[in-house]
Amino acid sequence: MNIKQKITLFLTILFISVIGNAFLTYKLEQYSQDKAQWIKHTNEVITHMREYLSGIQDSETAQRGYLLTKNSIYLEPYHQGMIQTKEHYQVLIKLTLDEENMLLLKEIKKLKIKKFNELQTTINLTDANKFDEALAIVKQNTGKLIMDKLRIKSDKFLNKELQLLNHHENEFIELRTRIVTLIAISVTFFTMLALFTMLFLNRTLFEPMDLLLNSTHKVENGEQIDIQDITTQDEMGYLLSSFYKMNEKVVQREACLIEKVTHDELTKLLNRESLYGCIDSAIVNSQKTDTKIAILFLDLNKFKLINDTLGHKAGDFLLIEASKVFTKSLRNSDKVFRIGGDEFLILLENITDISQVDTIIQKILETLKTPVIYQDKELIISTSIGIAIFPEDGKSPDELVKASDIAMYSAKNDKIFKYKYFDKSMLKRKSDG
Repeated sequence: MNIKQKITLFLTILFISVIGNAFLTYKLEQYSQDKAQWIKHTNEVITHMREYLSGIQDSETAQRGYLLTKNSIYLEPYHQGMIQTKEHYQVLIKLTLDEENMLLLKEIKKLKIKKFNELQTTINLTDANKFDEALAIVKQNTGKLIMDKLRIKSDKFLNKELQLLNHHENEFIELRTRIVTLIAISVTFFTMLALFTMLFLNRTLFEPMDLLLNSTHKVENGEQIDIQDITTQDEMGYLLSSFYKMNEKVVQREACLIEKVTHDELTKLLNRESLYGCIDSAIVNSQKTDTKIAILFLDLNKFKLINDTLGHKAGDFLLIEASKVFTKSLRNSDKVFRIGGDEFLILLENITDISQVDTIIQKILETLKTPVIYQDKELIISTSIGIAIFPEDGKSPDELVKASDIAMYSAKNDKIFKYKYFDKSMLKRKSDG
């Protein structure tokens, strides 16, 4: 699965999770609000029923006061109670949804009518100065029996509503608990999702981007990218892998170009481009270690004759063989350069005694005594060597090379000695022969 598919899948899961969580929370909250409305509704029913009974009791109390005092001031609360019961009853009819309670309401209404008829009869008799008759009706306890029945019916009504209220409250509490639980789960889920997102993006995008930036810095600094920098197998991994391969090719090409620029194509030895830089470094090291360096300028004898008579291939063969002899005769710290045609230069470092130079030269000359075979012909390689010593013969690479060159020509003109150390008297010669 590629990065695009992973991110698309991740965003789809995230979108579905958010929408699903929001929808579920909304539905639970809506259901919870419905239950809250039911609780409010049931409380209203209970309140109106209690106010309804209170209105009847207020009217009965006012009736008793009027009978006892015959003061018409008691008639006002009596009428207020009647109006109150009528209003609350109308509300109860609208709010009551339970069929059983609806039947109870009708029965309560009938009892209420009987109760108020009795109350009104006693008031009317009192107004007609028939107090004894009114009192006789009260003593019959008919009103009390009606009131007892009203209380029984209303208690039954209220108990039913209280059961409904308790049921709705329990459901409401359960829903709120579910919502809180859902919120807790959602917080946990989205926290984990956020952590996963960070890890996913870090591994998929940020880490590879850091690796790519680091690799870019390495390329800018001329360093080679490490293959272990590639950690993923997706598009970023492919990009890094391709970047690594391109860098590897660039490094190889750069190394190849450096090799071509700094090395002789035929003999694979260092060339003139590398010469002066290496001598500079050797001079610095010599000054630090209080040692000497020696520059050996070598020129193959009769090379042009062999090259002209046997051909360029024979000449190339001799150059290659000579380079092998020079290289094998040196120490690991020494360097051989081909500086042009049949001319070579050897850089000897860490010289503490001139005898070390003599030993190396003798080894070269001794090895060259062994003929080389070219197309069934034995060829002898001979060379003339001029030596310049730092710091006696020169302070700079250019001075040292010139001094060794002069010494080499002096050796070439000498019929006895194959090599010569530079001497200032050599500067007086008119010709290099």
